[in-house]
Amino acid sequence: MDYCQPRADDLPNFDTALNEVPCPDNLIGVKGAGEAGATSAPAAVSNAVIDALAPLGLESIDMPATPEVVWRAVLRAKGD
Repeated sequence: MDYCQPRADDLPNFDTALNEVPCPDNLIGVKGAGEAGATSAPAAVSNAVIDALAPLGLESIDMPATPEVVWRAVLRAKGD
């Protein structure tokens, strides 16, 4: 309780600058931002669906795993 957390007024002033480097891989030079935290979610959902359907012998499923896609995969696995 004796240690104070640093606050904004405890820091020095910062000089900021932009270093704009266009992406050479597309026509308008834009880069993705903000997607990094979401890239693992589809794989996690897909693996969860596959794990749930593993007793039926399913080893893969096409994304997006809509209810219809899952239902058709279950029917195929059962031989219907």
